[in-house]
Amino acid sequence: MTRSRLVVTASFAAVGLGVAVALGALVLDPARAAVGPMPGEGLALPSGTRFVVGIDVARFTSSPMYQKHAAKADLTPEAFAELEEKTGLRPDRDIDQILIAGAPPAADGPARGAVLVFGRFDRYKLSRAIEADGEKKNVSWKTIDGYTVYVFGEGRAKGRPGALAFLDDDTLVLGPQATVEEVIANRNGGGKGLAENAELVRLLGTVRPGSTFWMVGDQTLLSRMPNNVPSPMGGGQMSLPALKSLVVTGDLDPEMALHATGEARDEAAARQLADVVRGMTALIQLQGGQNPALQSLATAFSVNHEGAKVHVNARLPYELLDQLKAMGAQRKAAPPAEPIQ
Repeated sequence: MTRSRLVVTASFAAVGLGVAVALGALVLDPARAAVGPMPGEGLALPSGTRFVVGIDVARFTSSPMYQKHAAKADLTPEAFAELEEKTGLRPDRDIDQILIAGAPPAADGPARGAVLVFGRFDRYKLSRAIEADGEKKNVSWKTIDGYTVYVFGEGRAKGRPGALAFLDDDTLVLGPQATVEEVIANRNGGGKGLAENAELVRLLGTVRPGSTFWMVGDQTLLSRMPNNVPSPMGGGQMSLPALKSLVVTGDLDPEMALHATGEARDEAAARQLADVVRGMTALIQLQGGQNPALQSLATAFSVNHEGAKVHVNARLPYELLDQLKAMGAQRKAAPPAEPIQ
């Protein structure tokens, strides 16, 4: 074999090996593969997670809703100036996505959960800011499996200490200390992460990509929902069929748009739930009379069922939300009715 052919052959072999290694890493390292809209780092969340909420911060801060209310809520860049100077962080610029995960509270304790924040962080500046307030705010820190964990309120008599840790330059985790340490163990392969929760992973895979916010929850979470609601047509209560899962997605531009999919136990239960939702919208329309806002609210919702699944869609223009808010304010300001003598 000539020298030139040997070089070409070796080059192709090196490229092939590199591709094989890259593909192998994606297949064999599940922490790197995204699940639906959730970044792969989310698989380090506890396997006992029963719901996950995601917020696309970039889409949220560019939405008409945020732009309209940012100044009122003191969320302008000027309001973040002190925080940025102290920590190097400006939330509306540096945070890309937030995941909120949790489970209903156990019988003998508070709710369980964790928050993952994805973005661009000045780790040195942010860490120094936390440590500078350590003595004043009862903050301590320690190293666990190579990660620095900042603990807030360790040793206090009531409640559980909170914690914060950087998983890498682009990801930090916040939550109760025990949960943060569990996330670190899962990330290092020493525990059972969210990949063990097959049902929640399946639900995450059904979320429509590109949503401003979304939520998935399994049967355990939904078991705490009420079993009965007032009948839309009066005459007492009516039972609601139990849901096995719920997936919600939403957008805020150019209007608020929501889509919810609930999975019931069978097609008959799904049909019953769809009828309940239709009855509620019909009641709003009936009570609205000549009120354009309530009429618009009733027609903003649509519902249908497909097998055991119920789909509810809503499109709410911001003008309608403003009208409903004004109606609520008027009701609060109205004097109470005089008792009938």
